[in-house]
Parts: sequence; structure tokens; C-alpha cells
Amino acid sequence: MAAMDPPERFFSQVTVGKLRLWDMLEQSPKEAPPTLEELLWFLDYVYMEAGLLAAYDADYPLVEPRELVPSFDAPFIEYRHLPAFSMLVLDRQLSYQDEGFQFDILLPEGTPPDAGVAAQNRQTLRDRLPRNLIPELEKELGRKAPTPFSRFTKLLPLLFSMDRGHVIAKGPDGNFRLGGIFASFPSDLDGEIKRFGRQIGKFAPGDNESYARNRQFVYRFLMEQSGFPICGERHTSAALFSRRLMRRKESFAMKVLGQSDRTITTLTSLGGKNHLPRVSKVALVSARACGKEGQKRLEEEGFMVDPARRTIILRVTYTQHSYHHNNVLEDRALSVLGQEVIHPQTGQPLEMDVLGLGRDRLLMLNDIVRGEHQGTIVFRDSEEVQGTADMGSRLKFLLAWLKKHWHILADYSPDTFERVGKVIKSFLDDPDLQKDFQRLPDLHKELETSLPKMRMAHRLRLLEKLVYNRADASGRKLQHVHIIIILVHVLSQEGDELLETFPGALDKLLHICEKQLANAYLKRRYLSKPPKGALERELVGHYRLLESLVDRYSKAMER
Repeated sequence: MAAMDPPERFFSQVTVGKLRLWDMLEQSPKEAPPTLEELLWFLDYVYMEAGLLAAYDADYPLVEPRELVPSFDAPFIEYRHLPAFSMLVLDRQLSYQDEGFQFDILLPEGTPPDAGVAAQNRQTLRDRLPRNLIPELEKELGRKAPTPFSRFTKLLPLLFSMDRGHVIAKGPDGNFRLGGIFASFPSDLDGEIKRFGRQIGKFAPGDNESYARNRQFVYRFLMEQSGFPICGERHTSAALFSRRLMRRKESFAMKVLGQSDRTITTLTSLGGKNHLPRVSKVALVSARACGKEGQKRLEEEGFMVDPARRTIILRVTYTQHSYHHNNVLEDRALSVLGQEVIHPQTGQPLEMDVLGLGRDRLLMLNDIVRGEHQGTIVFRDSEEVQGTADMGSRLKFLLAWLKKHWHILADYSPDTFERVGKVIKSFLDDPDLQKDFQRLPDLHKELETSLPKMRMAHRLRLLEKLVYNRADASGRKLQHVHIIIILVHVLSQEGDELLETFPGALDKLLHICEKQLANAYLKRRYLSKPPKGALERELVGHYRLLESLVDRYSKAMER
């Protein structure tokens, strides 16, 4: 019987010029050294193979799509048998004493390698490896130099076994090389939280009450801007150290993989903005949420790592949102910018909505309230809810689902949002469920309370977009007089109730009105001279009325 051919190595068809990726990595560079952008392209494949695919088997715990949708859930389980690492790339040579973080340096060995320096670097690796892995190091390296990029890729499984990170930087010849190991990236979590909290106006010196009240919000927002929930030291260090590198205007990239999240997160200055690094994540997920047609295409075109489990490699890129107190969605720190399924052989990306962001959430909501939804979700960052079969699970699932999709629901069109509200209201008012609700009064009350808050957020979001875009929910452009009339109507009809029940929402509404009142064109065109005609008189009259309403409620808010 003929022997079976060994399985093809992942990304074996990725080519660089005329060379295949893995062949190219075996060779010493003969052309110009790669740029940081080119290096990251190589590293994406290298780390996907070593960090995710090398550990994949029939029992691998796939990442659920919901875990990649902000806001992120705190992980529950540590998979000790899976790889984990943190890595930093600096687009320059290292200056050992001046780096601002601790690590063991690996010295440049030169070309050809200096045998003494190579031996010293091998000893540094031995000193930091668990003793049982030293024979594997000896077998892999022998007397070779460990730092060239082509050789370091083979050492990754050993580097993953170290508790701390590794560093890639440029050597004297301009080529990237393994420059350090056992790196500890400082996080200064306390300082970052206090600095950021004061910057966005949530903390004030000496005000311990505001600190206690807002600390969790600031902590969560700070972490989520860098792509993480509140979590362990490895991820926290990557998040905060990358922010420090951005402030120092470094050209860099960091990658981090945890045994709990099973996701490689990349933070890089390339494409970063507003002093924040660009964020992307890669994980092994199931394609079952893609629908039959999507799954069929993925399988036919070879995008599935494991057709039996429908396993695919998914890369998600994100966009960050700066904090501003007056934003209607003020707690939105991150949102999905793009999704790509990565081919496990060619490395080619395919855009596809694996996370289900374009899915009809109304259908999902109906399944949840009927107890027919079979997914999982995290409730209050502390409990994973499996399915919606019993009423307790159903209420917890619905509350967690509404919280997770809050920002998306608030951006719905009025008609779609109204249908969402009707589904929830019908569920709450169903006479056949009242006895079940009586056994769970706290959860039921929390859900009842969340509905008017959702409606208010949606209403304010429509007004915010109306003022900023000068268009209604259907995209129809409106004249300034019509926008002012709408704002006058809302503030005059609902101002008193908002002041009593939702002062935070009133504060945001006042800011939206002030934005319209401050419109430079409006002032120059209509208010700098006496009005002409009925339309201009109407506009000026409503402008003055809105001005007086804003002044009245602003003073009421101060009392």
C-alpha cells in the first residue's frame, strides 16, 4: 500500500516574488531589508501558524464570533495547553539601557556570525528556558546563531514557553532580527487610569467619590480602545505599553496571544490615529454563522481549515472612537471596521460577515424571547449563559444581548428600532409569562428599566445625526429652520421629564441643541442682519426660542 503524502504546510502557497514564503524565510536576505509593513505581512503568517494552527486539533476550543465583537467579554477559562506569547517589533536598533522596559538582550552576531557572540546568545536562551526544553533548543540550534529572522521563526514554540515577551528589532545591517527575550513591558495601570480619567473629565483631584463612581467606566474604556476587556497582565501590558510607544512616536508593532482568549491581537503604529495604535485580531472560529451559501463558498474555495468543524481563520480590524462626554454613545470605544477570512494555503483574504453584524437582529431577538436561541453570552462579566430554554437564562441572555448590541440598536432606523421595541414590550406584557417574571423580579425589573433607556438613546442618536448631517433617518436633507423646529419641539415637550428622570440624557440633548445654535453658516446667513420674508422670520423666531429653552434647562441642570 502506497504511503500517504504528508499534509501540506499551512500558507505553503503564499509567495514573495518567485519564492514561496517558507522557502524565502529559510534564506538570508539578498535584497534591501524589509520595511516594518513588509515584516508585519510575514509575521502575520508566521504567528498564525505557530500560535493558532500548530495547536489546532479536533478538541481545539474555537473562538465564538461574539467574543470578537466589542464590547469584549472577560475570558473565563485558561487553556494551559495552548500557546501564549507577547512580542514587540521596533523599527530601529535597540539601545539597551534607554529602552524603558526590561529584557535580556541578544547581541548582533555579525555576518558571518561571530562564534563567541552566537554562543553567548545561545546561553542567554538556555538561562531563560524551562530545563526540560533545553535539549530541544540544542537540537534546533546546535552551534548556529539564534537571532537571524530565518532561524528565529523555528524557535517560536520555545519562545512561547517563556513567561515573558520577545523583541524583534533591526541589526546594524538594517535587517530585522531577534533582539531580546524575557521582556517585561511596563503597564503603570494605576497611572494610566488616573491620567485618562482626568483627561476625559471623569476624575478630579481630591474627589474620591467621582473616582470610585467612574473608575470602572474609565478602566473599561481605556482597555477597550486597545482591543481588550479588563483582563490579565499580558494583555494589559500590551495595551498600555503600546499607548506609551504611540506617545513617543515610535514605529512599532506588538502581538499578544493569551491562553484564555485564543486570539492574536496586533497593535501597531502603522495606520494608528489620535495617539492610538491600530487594532486587529486573528482567531480560529466556526463559519456556521455564515449561512449555507457562505459556508458552501468557503468550503469550495478551500478557506476551511477543518471542513468537519467548519473552522476558518478570521481576521477582524477595528476603528477606535475618542471619548467625549456629550456623545450619545459615549461608552463606545471600539467598533468593527472589517472582517476577512484568510485562506489557510494561499493566505488570500476574503471579505465576509462572519460576526453576523449584518444579520437581521430582529430575527435573533425573536428567537431569544421565545426561548429558541441556542448560543452563549456573558452576563455581567461573571456568568456564561448557555441558551435561552428556561426563563432565568432567557432574561439574562436578553439583558446581556441588549447591552452588547446597544450601540448598533441605537443606530437603527426608526422603523426597525420600533419593531425591536415591540418585540421586547410584547415579551414583557405576555400574560402567560407573568408568573415566571414574578419568580425573577430583579431581572424582570432591570429589563423593564432598560427599554426606556434604549428608546432615549435611539431618539438622541437620531437628533445627533440630524444636526451633524443635516439629514433625517432616510437621508433626506433638511433646512436649518426645520431642524430648529424639531429641536424646539423635543426640548419643550420632554425637557421637564428628562430633567427629572434622565438628567444625563438631557445634558446630551442640550449639547445637540447648542451645536445647532453655534452653526457658523446659520449665524452668518440669518442672524447677522434683519430677517427678510416669512421663512427667515420663522427661523429667527424658533432660533431665539431654542436659545431660551437651552438657557432655561442649562440653569436647571446647575441647580
